[in-house]
Amino acid sequence: MNFQKKALLTVVAAGLFGSLQAVAQDAQSGVKDLEAGRYNKAIQTFQSLATSAPSADNYFYLGYAQLKSGNPDAAKQAFEKGAAADPKSQLNNVGLGAVALAKKDRATAKTLIDNALKETKNKNIDVLLRAGEAYTMFRKPEEGLNDPAEAIRILTIADERDKKNENAEIEMALGDAYTLKNDGGNAVSKYENALSIRPNDAEAKYKIGNTFLRAKNYAEAQKFYAEAIAADPEFAPTYEDLAEAFFGSRAYKNASKNMDLYIQKSQTTNIDKLLRSAQFDFLAGDFNKAIQKLDQLEGKVKNPVIQRIRGWALSGLGKYDDAIQALENFIKAAPDKVIYDDYKYLGRAYGQKGTPEGDSLAIVNLEKAAPQDTTENLYREIGKTLYSAKRYDRAISSYQKAIALDTAKATTNDYFQLGMSNYLLGSKVGRDSTMMMGGDTAAIRQAKEKYYAAADSAFLKVNKVSPDWSPGYYFRASANYFSDTKGAMSTGEPVPLYEKYLEVSDKEIATDASNKEKNKRYMMTAYKFLSSYYANKNDAVKSKEYLTKAAELDPSDKDVQNALNPPAPQPAAKPAAKPAAKKPAGKATK
Repeated sequence: MNFQKKALLTVVAAGLFGSLQAVAQDAQSGVKDLEAGRYNKAIQTFQSLATSAPSADNYFYLGYAQLKSGNPDAAKQAFEKGAAADPKSQLNNVGLGAVALAKKDRATAKTLIDNALKETKNKNIDVLLRAGEAYTMFRKPEEGLNDPAEAIRILTIADERDKKNENAEIEMALGDAYTLKNDGGNAVSKYENALSIRPNDAEAKYKIGNTFLRAKNYAEAQKFYAEAIAADPEFAPTYEDLAEAFFGSRAYKNASKNMDLYIQKSQTTNIDKLLRSAQFDFLAGDFNKAIQKLDQLEGKVKNPVIQRIRGWALSGLGKYDDAIQALENFIKAAPDKVIYDDYKYLGRAYGQKGTPEGDSLAIVNLEKAAPQDTTENLYREIGKTLYSAKRYDRAISSYQKAIALDTAKATTNDYFQLGMSNYLLGSKVGRDSTMMMGGDTAAIRQAKEKYYAAADSAFLKVNKVSPDWSPGYYFRASANYFSDTKGAMSTGEPVPLYEKYLEVSDKEIATDASNKEKNKRYMMTAYKFLSSYYANKNDAVKSKEYLTKAAELDPSDKDVQNALNPPAPQPAAKPAAKPAAKKPAGKATK
């Protein structure tokens, strides 16, 4: 914001105590730092000015800079000194009202601000302006209370007092109030009014960018931020929000770069800003840089979020045990600050341990993160882990959720893994000790049919999504076969599916010869089934056709060779010769 008019009052007052030129330069330097978001530097300047020239105005700027830097207690001290220095000046009382808003004491804030307006009879434009600003000062709910409607009421009075329409700050503050009301149209209109008064103003362009950032129109926001930087490369706040715009569009390297520029140009020591910078480094894949920044903060501040980002970065570096320790320390220290990303990275770190216990804890944590994660479909990850652990029943549920979460973006693999989970679960029915159905043959048959039918439906989706991918046809055919192995030979339901599989597989081999070895096992199964089916239908020609193709694909298959060239039947064994009949014993002759 532009403080030049008020700064001149400071200079005049300070002229009594020293060199007018030197003090003027200091005041202008402080104002410039305050406008550019270099609050720490502005604080140093106005502390010096308040010491050498303890005027109400100097204390107001000092308090304002303290408040903007997130230190309401220090701001309160400055405003109180300013109010004592000149009881007639109401700016510091407005400042005290802003401090009350920072402390979420709306009643006290309203009393202080209303009294300041009453004392000046709603005629002092500067008091009106700062009062309106006080109600729009806080960007996040945790920083303080805003009241955009009250701000608009007060600022409209200020605007009416500005007869010549020359105060761009009033238009800017009105724009801020409309922004807080999510009224982007009126906000942009007010910022454009400010630009008509101060052409090419960096702050106005920056704030137009902010309206687009709030609307998640990241490309348009980036456009206006670029214009703001062109107008004033030293206006630090632009770089912070440009970083956020790049973050929103997942351009993480640019987010990291611009957050570094913000820190450099603002000279901020705000812990939240520094941690945000480390987070962007992590997202940009610069894990070591993120950890270096965290190391600089370690021991200087007690903020558990340091452990959060350290855990994320260590996970990125493959130091999974250290990542687990850091994240568990964070979750234990600050359970109220835990977000889904913490569970996501903790789950992934556990998943890399390669142990059953690690897999189990990976699933537990990923399942906590999945419902809230809108950037990644974690149900896929959960399904994959469960599938690898052969927990097919839970894998089915996870893949169903993965598909339901965004059906339009469901992949071939989503449907295929859903199909395979059902297929393999079906194969366990009646064989696995956990799926014996109490030995009830009817229940076993029904369960098999249920899982294989679900597999068939999933593989059908695979065929539609990826019609030139052979595995979908093979496993759909096999699901139909295993659903009723006896009936399949009479009904022939798997036949067209196996034939389609072989057709697509041949095309894959024609495109890439290496697919021949890859598809060989499944092709042999298809050939053998089709040969058996046609033999069962007394179609010897067709049966032999598939046997011949099988023999060409794998000449070493003994079953196929024996079927094509059955060994000559052994001659029937001759019956053993009967022993000669014994002559009956004759009578003795005499």
